[in-house]
Amino acid sequence: MQIFLTIKKDLKLFSLLLISGLFANSFLVINGNSYHHNVNDYNYCDEDCNNNNWGIGYETYDDKRELVYSVGTFLDSWNKFSWYVGMGREYGIINAVNWGFSIGVMNKNYDSHKQIITLYMFPYLVFYPTENMAVRMTVIPSSRIAKGWTGGNEWPTTLFFQYKIRVTK
Repeated sequence: MQIFLTIKKDLKLFSLLLISGLFANSFLVINGNSYHHNVNDYNYCDEDCNNNNWGIGYETYDDKRELVYSVGTFLDSWNKFSWYVGMGREYGIINAVNWGFSIGVMNKNYDSHKQIITLYMFPYLVFYPTENMAVRMTVIPSSRIAKGWTGGNEWPTTLFFQYKIRVTK
């Protein structure tokens, strides 16, 4: 019971952070395309992965703590509804390019009938062609780097692209 109350409290805090972000540095996120590498080696998506992972999300930057909070939905590799909620941090490389990582919780389909909720930690690069637009490429590493930790599920390295439009500054 205590765990449930803690999770409920954390979700309320996270929701408040997202809502407060409406008045901060925030972006509308359009979840888009993906590229699955070496699908044939993994018996994944019946070798016919959905590469059009359209969905919508919201992202807000907490400039004081240098954190990024995000929430969103998308169609996954199996063309099924999925969602994520998480946080991360970005670091500048050059003026228009940052790198970062995100950690959080998402639901994930491992085949057309098996869906679970799982933790994630993914690295990414983000390109800001203008102050009000960005393109992020997230790297979802192959399950082989965490062999023994994936519950017997396997997936290929995947590049996931998101398109961001500034809502507030």
